[in-house]
Amino acid sequence: MNANTPFVPARVVEQQHHYYTVAAPDGIHMAARVSGAFEYRVASRSEYPSIGDAVLVERAKSLDSQAAGSNTALIQQVLPRASVLQRLNPGGSTESQAIAANVDVALVVLALDGGRAFTAGLLLRLLTTVYAGGIRPVVVLNKCDCAEEQIIQQVTSTAHENAPEVSVHVVSAHTGAGLPGLCKEWSANQTVCLLGASGVGKSSLLNALAGRQLEREGAVRADHRGRHTTTHKKLYPLADGSSLIDLPGIRELQLWANEDAVTDSFPEIAELSMDCRFDDCSHTGEPGCAVQDALSSGMLSPERYDRYLELQREAAYVRRRVDQRAQAEEQRRWKQISRDQRSFRRRGT
Repeated sequence: MNANTPFVPARVVEQQHHYYTVAAPDGIHMAARVSGAFEYRVASRSEYPSIGDAVLVERAKSLDSQAAGSNTALIQQVLPRASVLQRLNPGGSTESQAIAANVDVALVVLALDGGRAFTAGLLLRLLTTVYAGGIRPVVVLNKCDCAEEQIIQQVTSTAHENAPEVSVHVVSAHTGAGLPGLCKEWSANQTVCLLGASGVGKSSLLNALAGRQLEREGAVRADHRGRHTTTHKKLYPLADGSSLIDLPGIRELQLWANEDAVTDSFPEIAELSMDCRFDDCSHTGEPGCAVQDALSSGMLSPERYDRYLELQREAAYVRRRVDQRAQAEEQRRWKQISRDQRSFRRRGT
């Protein structure tokens, strides 16, 4: 990049595919897209801007005829991220897809109104994704006004069992129950995101936290699967100085996490593993395994152990695929270097 070019720092505050809105420090919002030079430099999809990213932009007169007369910009660089939510890119590739960047607190939203709005497996998958991104999770059990007390207690207990070191809040976006306590989980100038499946009430929760109607609220189908209300990503400033990112409901969440991030979601297993005989114990049959001892004695539940192994296997599978891709790319690079050298020698003779 030319050092004399007047690049302006900004933050991505809205995203719909590869079309963005960025906010400059002076409060000016600009329609933006990445520059041709940016597209030439990036090597993977995860390097493209995502909601919450800090970027450097070049102000432009207009990006197209429809935007004539409006503030527009070209994104020239994504600045280093303090944190990033990622998932494996759907479609069988070995690339990651950035969901949101520079998030301080992730509200992992599930619902209490039945169906698949809450499952322990979904909770653990979401927590692992949050831990892998370097973000602090907070579990939010929404729609307590739609559930009987017995169900609330049962689901809350399951949430505590599967997230033993994470705050769990039972709330109702419609009645406001539990929201004052939830708002104490973050401070001014922090960025919070809402993460969860469709139909758990994220848009309703966003409106309740903001104190005004920001997003249309969607209905839930008879099979308890939500309809997508949010179809794009947007960052909203709140009255306390914090920012809240609303994300589309997640239909498919393939892990983009290493084995350490999985272990972070199972702190009791991490603690037990400190007493294993071998440092690289896989907890699947090695002698002197403290995790296996806890499983045999009943200190560790079989269900919890099975979920741990499932996520570890998935994380290891992703790592192997990424390693194979990197190895193949390195081999292609050296083959090209070899061809270039042979071609150069032929021209020299």
